[in-house]
Amino acid sequence: MLQHKELRMTQYNIPTKKLRMGFELPVLGLGTWMMGGDINRDPNNNDAADIKAIETAIDFGITHIDTAEIYAAGFAEKITGQGIKKFDRKTLTIASKIPPQNQRHDDLLRNLDASLERLETDYLDIYYLHQPSLEIPLEETAKALNKAVKDGKVKHVAVSNFNPERLDRLQALLDTKIVANQLHYNLVFREPAHKGVLEHCIEKDYLLVAWRPIRFEKRGNPNAPHKNVWEQGAYPLLDEISAKYKKSNVQTAINWVIGQPNVVTLVKSSKPANLLECISAIDWKLSDEDIERLKREFPGQESVSDTVPMA
Repeated sequence: MLQHKELRMTQYNIPTKKLRMGFELPVLGLGTWMMGGDINRDPNNNDAADIKAIETAIDFGITHIDTAEIYAAGFAEKITGQGIKKFDRKTLTIASKIPPQNQRHDDLLRNLDASLERLETDYLDIYYLHQPSLEIPLEETAKALNKAVKDGKVKHVAVSNFNPERLDRLQALLDTKIVANQLHYNLVFREPAHKGVLEHCIEKDYLLVAWRPIRFEKRGNPNAPHKNVWEQGAYPLLDEISAKYKKSNVQTAINWVIGQPNVVTLVKSSKPANLLECISAIDWKLSDEDIERLKREFPGQESVSDTVPMA
C-alpha cells in the first residue's frame, strides 16, 4: 500500500478508460457536492478549505473535476472556478450539470452561460443533463445541446440518472456522441448492474461515472441496515478481502467499482489523507475471482438508488 508520507509531495498519473470513439476519462475524479453548502449556499461554509481541497486534488494528479448548477445554488461552481484558476485549463476535464427544470432550449443555453461565468471558463469538457425531465421534450433539449456544442461552449454531452431507453432516444437526436451516464453505483447500490445499464454502457460505448462509491448507508435513516464502508467489522467479507491485499476497505470498495468494464468514479474529501487513501485504490487490482465474489456475496444489495433512481 502506498503510504501517505510518501504521497504528500507526489503527483500521481491517474490512469484513464477510453471509449472506442476516442473519449477518455481518468478512473478517479473529484466531486464537489457539499462544497459551498448542499442545495443552498451555506453562509458559514469554509470556502477557502473547499478551494484548497480542489487545488490539492489537482496537485496530486486528479484532473477530472465534477460539479453542478444545483450544488450550493451555483456556488460550488464558483468554488470550482477558484480551485482550478492557477492550473493550465487545457490539462483539466471540467464537468457540470443542468437540472431537469432548466432543460428547455432557451433556459439551457442561458444557464450554461451562467455556469461558464461562475466557473470562469469559456467551455465545459462535459455537460450533463443532471436528471431526465419528464415534462420537457427531449427534442427541445437536444436542439439546445447541439447548439452548445456547435458554439464551442461544450465539448462533450453526457447524462446522469438516465435509463437505457431514454439515453438511446436522446442519442438519436444529437449531432454528437454521448460520452457518459453518471449513476449511483457501489457495492451496495447496484441499480446500474441490476437494471442493465452497465451492460448498455459497454455495448453502446458509454462510460459509467459512478458517484458515491464508498457511501453505503441509507440517506437520512439512522436505523437503516447499511453501515459505512470504513467501519471495521461492519462488512466481514470486505474486511477479509481487504486484508488479503493489505488494503483498507475504502480502497477495496473503490477498486471494485473501477474494476468493472467502462466504469470510472468520483470521490470527494477536504482532507488530504483521505484523498490520498482514495488515490491508493487505483495502483493495484482485485482478481477477477474477488471481483465476482464481491459482486455475488456482498450483503444488503439494493436494486434502486436511495438518492436518485434512474428514469
